[in-house]
Amino acid sequence: MSCVLMLSVSCILWGLGMNEVGWLIMVCAVALLVVMMDCPFNFYILKSEWLGVDEMSVLMVLLCLLVSMMSLVSSTKEVKNGFVVLMSGWSVVEMVMFICLGSVLFFSVCSWMDFFFFFEFSLVPTFFLILKWGYQPERLQAAVFMLLYTVGSSLPLLMSLVYFWSYIKSDNMLLSKMVGGWKDFNMNWPWLIMSLSFLVKLPVYGAHAWLPKAHVEAPLSGSMLLAGVLLKFGGYGLIRLMWFSEVTNSTIILFVLVFSLWGGVLSSGVCSCQSDLKSLIAYSSIGHMALGLSVLLSFYSVGKMACVCVLYSHGICSPILFSLAANSYEFCQSRSIMLSKGISRIFPVISGVWFFFCILNMGFPPSLNFFSEVYSVGGLLSLQWLLGLMGGLMCLMTGAYCLILYSLVNHGVVSSMVFKPGLNLSYRYLVSSVFGGVLLLGGTLCLDMFFV
Repeated sequence: MSCVLMLSVSCILWGLGMNEVGWLIMVCAVALLVVMMDCPFNFYILKSEWLGVDEMSVLMVLLCLLVSMMSLVSSTKEVKNGFVVLMSGWSVVEMVMFICLGSVLFFSVCSWMDFFFFFEFSLVPTFFLILKWGYQPERLQAAVFMLLYTVGSSLPLLMSLVYFWSYIKSDNMLLSKMVGGWKDFNMNWPWLIMSLSFLVKLPVYGAHAWLPKAHVEAPLSGSMLLAGVLLKFGGYGLIRLMWFSEVTNSTIILFVLVFSLWGGVLSSGVCSCQSDLKSLIAYSSIGHMALGLSVLLSFYSVGKMACVCVLYSHGICSPILFSLAANSYEFCQSRSIMLSKGISRIFPVISGVWFFFCILNMGFPPSLNFFSEVYSVGGLLSLQWLLGLMGGLMCLMTGAYCLILYSLVNHGVVSSMVFKPGLNLSYRYLVSSVFGGVLLLGGTLCLDMFFV
């Protein structure tokens, strides 16, 4: 399996014409994944002094590599005819590889100080990716907005981690859990302060203002990585924090659960009113992450499994939707849903891909999205029937805005003011879409890999 993985990645990199820096970073990431896969993962394992893995770590690293490959394949403006377009000495491919490497290390380290370092490290290449390759002058405001939200919310986490490091005398997650150093504290309010950074990164409704701005101004590769990998930092960080700090259910956590679930309902309603394609997909990400967060905070084992499955299925489906939105932008030069009409008349194959991923996004069986939503609503129903009702309402509204998105973009009359005759779209969009669809449908054949 490792040989097949290395061979497939090498073929993709050769087709993209990647330079030496990109080769080195990606080979290091794949080699790290191969090392991680070389052991059983039914429990947390220390592979070295700084590397610790389990099933969830391997799944997130695999997701990171897959989304990075799909983002490079779909980036037709930055990668053309196998040659990298260089800008100011750096290329988009190298920035994507730096984000990929930082993400792989974030999902792999066992020290919480290294955990925090790589959590913040990913912001640097993302900031430059938006700043240098964004499409509009407002990209500076969007990049600064993202930094202010994420870095500002990370300061309480840093202070808390340093304090607990000085008290427990170790920053190893597994060691601190085994010696029971966290049992000396009432972790209710400290958990809320430490999890604030992850809640903003996820993000929850109310701390989400940076996400639509960043998505709208980012290039295609940046939007795909932001939706597919960087948002998963919040979910993965919360799972790890709850695991090694041994926090228990309390009134504060139930308040966060209800707040995130109600925010998911509101963001799903906002999606139905959006006129910008990328903003609509960004708000749909907020709704899906709210569903995963709420079922995680139920403290049921099925809730944690459903949350991991939500993270993975959304990490594959949402980047493809951004790729399709960039596809629509290429032929109409506008992200407005009112102008991006009539795709089914011009590109019926692309219209079919739009339909396929819209129904996958709403949880069409037998995809991973369907099973993740079913288990999420079931976990909320086990906790309280009213919470399950809110989760079901969110899924219903997801289906509504997905149908609205598909009908408005694919049907109607093509405007002669925006459409350019003779335009040929790149086959790269179809390649990444087919690849993502196979992953989401084929994942149902091995559900035990995703419900961990």
